[in-house]
Amino acid sequence: MTAFPDGTLTLTATTTADGVLCAALAGDLVWENADELLDAVRARLSAAPGPSGIRLDCARMTLCDSTGLSALLALHRAAEAAGIPLRLDRRPPFLDRLLLLTGTYGHLTGLPAAAEAEQEADGPGAPAP
Repeated sequence: MTAFPDGTLTLTATTTADGVLCAALAGDLVWENADELLDAVRARLSAAPGPSGIRLDCARMTLCDSTGLSALLALHRAAEAAGIPLRLDRRPPFLDRLLLLTGTYGHLTGLPAAAEAEQEADGPGAPAP
């Protein structure tokens, strides 16, 4: 018997005193719910005043499929268009592995290519320098 992910994602968002949108993701970021994440963050970006940055806490993320990765890339583009940084905090090892395998690690983490190569050599989930 094969177990399939249930597609459940919980998003808890707060805004810090300095205007940073902090969103904690819990569960599976997959095709069933990736649009919900995008819609929620885009709504915050279009509100006045918009956030001064976006920090996604990924510690409780349990799965990220190709649509979830696409959503993260779309969020990165939206944040860039708004002129604000996007950070993926507390990434689980499977997410680092996905980012490394797809060549999006440096793009989504903001870490230089040298750090990416060192991360790959040390193995996914190793602490960044």
